[in-house]
Amino acid sequence: MPVQWNLKQWLAVNHHIYRPTELQTLLEEKANTQLSLQAISSLLNNVPNALRLSTIQALCNALNCTLSDFCEVLPDQPAPHKQHTEDRRRAESESQHIPPSMFPPITNATTSQASVETAIRDIVMQTLAEQGLISPKQEAHPSTISVLIPGWVWSVIPDLTRGVVETISESPYDIALYSISDEEPKNSEQALIERFLATPLSAGLVAIFPGRLSSRLTQLSRQGFPVVVIDDQETQVVPWIGVDNTTGAYMAVRHLLRLGHRRIAHIKGPAHYLVSYARYQGYCQALLEAGLFPDADLILEGDFLPPSGRACATTLFELPHEKRPTAIFAASDQMAYGVLTAAEEYGLFVPRDIALVGFDGDRPSAYTRPPLTTVRQPYFEMGQRGVSLLLSLLQQPGPLNNETLHRATLYLGKDDKNTSISQQQPIHIQLPAELVVRESCGANFRSPVASPSEPLLP
Repeated sequence: MPVQWNLKQWLAVNHHIYRPTELQTLLEEKANTQLSLQAISSLLNNVPNALRLSTIQALCNALNCTLSDFCEVLPDQPAPHKQHTEDRRRAESESQHIPPSMFPPITNATTSQASVETAIRDIVMQTLAEQGLISPKQEAHPSTISVLIPGWVWSVIPDLTRGVVETISESPYDIALYSISDEEPKNSEQALIERFLATPLSAGLVAIFPGRLSSRLTQLSRQGFPVVVIDDQETQVVPWIGVDNTTGAYMAVRHLLRLGHRRIAHIKGPAHYLVSYARYQGYCQALLEAGLFPDADLILEGDFLPPSGRACATTLFELPHEKRPTAIFAASDQMAYGVLTAAEEYGLFVPRDIALVGFDGDRPSAYTRPPLTTVRQPYFEMGQRGVSLLLSLLQQPGPLNNETLHRATLYLGKDDKNTSISQQQPIHIQLPAELVVRESCGANFRSPVASPSEPLLP
């Protein structure tokens, strides 16, 4: 007997429950039953043979209803097919040594009582299969990886996304892309999570620069749903991939020091970003190792975009000649572009009058005038590694917990000496950055366009 599962429509019409979170709260309050959002989505969308008997009982108790209120058993096929079905079920019972009483005879009755008995039988069979008393039916396994990308356009997103998509395409999983913008209302965040939880056979999530959605993803991870984040804007408490920003900044400033510069300015990123502090920390570390103390007049804050780089450079160029910097380390290539504009406005030549180094390795940096020395982030590899970590988590046996996460991470990075893996929670894989030397730093290097053979300093 085919089963028609109408729970979602029945909840909306009779109880005005429209979202998984609303049903989750009701079950906790009235039935003292805690289910993950993934389980709730399964409860709303799947037929009873994919659910536990205790879950159905809790639902009926919480809503003061019976199974027949939202579960309908459709009429049987014609008699020949019915007889074939009875014969097949009798053969199954004999092969599995299950008493025939477990299989009530199939009838053409369409009453509510018959519907309840048939649906409960399916639930009981599923429970017996889970307990190993009979051979479980072959079930579909989660086969889709969800990918969350930011709504804003940034030069790094294509390379990151390409690494993610290519790695998923080489796996047995399908891909589902989602996007959210900071301009969208906050209630859209929960709606987005419910959307990819409702995605059929969703196995896990890779989130790229999730921003304000990070706290939601943390809750999702704690409920057992596999999540990996690619981010450098804030500290994550789920497995996450990033770049070693501190060491990258240290390499950039150390390079300028080796070229003879002592008054090195720094244009920071926004203070509320973790990446801004990490790069500032590397800047300070290089100066202190050289016996120099950071000068507050040479440290300004931008927002990673060209206009702020131009504004900060203007402030630096307005300083008295003896206090001006001889070199500038900008915390992003975008801000370095603004510095180039300001230098041209003040009649200064880069690198003759002012040396310049950026951070990120944006593609246009090889085509600026002069070509920009920068710290390159391995965006494509970050996307690859994020998916690889998620796939490693999905292959780990047992529930998703700290031990599972740590075991998967160690397996992922055990042969990579250049990868830094945090030994304490949260699990954080840091990929190394590379210093790409071009003309803007004044290191007697001339190349109008970057090439794979350009020198990389350790």
